[in-house]
Amino acid sequence: MKTYYMFGDSLMRGVMPDENWNYHSSDAIGFQGMQEQYNMKFVNYAMPTFTSERVKMWMKQTLANAPAPDIAFLECGGNDCDYDWKAIREGSCDYEHRHRVAPVDFESNYTEMIHFLKDTGIQVVAVVAPPIPVDVYLGHLLESGVSREVMGKFVNSVQQMQDEFAEYGAIMKKAADENSCEVLDLSKRFLELDDMKEYYSKDGMHPNEKGYMLIHNDFAEFFASHRGGGNV
Repeated sequence: MKTYYMFGDSLMRGVMPDENWNYHSSDAIGFQGMQEQYNMKFVNYAMPTFTSERVKMWMKQTLANAPAPDIAFLECGGNDCDYDWKAIREGSCDYEHRHRVAPVDFESNYTEMIHFLKDTGIQVVAVVAPPIPVDVYLGHLLESGVSREVMGKFVNSVQQMQDEFAEYGAIMKKAADENSCEVLDLSKRFLELDDMKEYYSKDGMHPNEKGYMLIHNDFAEFFASHRGGGNV
């Protein structure tokens, strides 16, 4: 029986907001049920709000106190590429430093995590997050108190933010390719949808139950294809 660890952020925790804007973790992806179905052990170490810097620290701390798994899923980037809206609203952030973690620093963090895992003898699967409906997310920001004037200084267009989000996914794929890691790309099913909005919660960042089911399907296909052998 193979052991899989997940290191990531709220996406891998199945986080969704309720009607009162309270966020709750769930097993919406269905990792618990897939353990028995695919004869594997899965331990979810993903942590909501974590950027790659915090995932890296948490991963090293965890593996210093836990047995090494056969395979580690490595998912992050959503919090890294998000703008530092708190600093922006306080006027302590300029356009160049708008991301919570800059692309160059994200690439360094992600590559370092891959090297650490592989040096420990753990196989790595890079998990690329799905895109988000940026227009819904921006609408949520306006409702939460970010003014149009402030937003306009940092957001040129919806396409700009979509491209920036995709850039972080491309960084992960590049690092995975350069280090001979498999990639599980969760974006494909979402990009094939006619309307992504139907698969996201009202914050425009976290999938709803329908969205998490698409992610479930990707993981189920992965586990099924790697059951009983294979490189991973």
